[in-house]
Amino acid sequence: MLNSSGFGSSHKPTGDSRNSSRPFGLSLPFLRSKAQTEAANNKMSLSQIKLQVELCFQDVDGQDAERLRHKIRGMRDVKDLWMLRSDVHQLISRHLGQTEAAKRINALLPIFEHWIPEKSRVKI
Repeated sequence: MLNSSGFGSSHKPTGDSRNSSRPFGLSLPFLRSKAQTEAANNKMSLSQIKLQVELCFQDVDGQDAERLRHKIRGMRDVKDLWMLRSDVHQLISRHLGQTEAAKRINALLPIFEHWIPEKSRVKI
């Protein structure tokens, strides 16, 4: 006789009990909802986010810009990149003005969509 998992009644699932919400402790892509799959596919990687942040001030030269580029390249966490927005804003403001800086920083919000909670992603 088959039980609800499709196995005979004598079959006992193995796996880590800490992952009891997943069958056999596995994360199987076919068990994701369509929204979860789309979110995972649209989530940018750390290196992609670093590139986008650097590109927002690609037309700014000088020692401060190079220092900030070096800092971005050394980042190991998306949340740290998120916190660097103020440094990027200040740099752009000094060279191109506050209006342009706000426009560019606000254009970065979508790349942090799957990393930073919505309530924290506010426009400048």
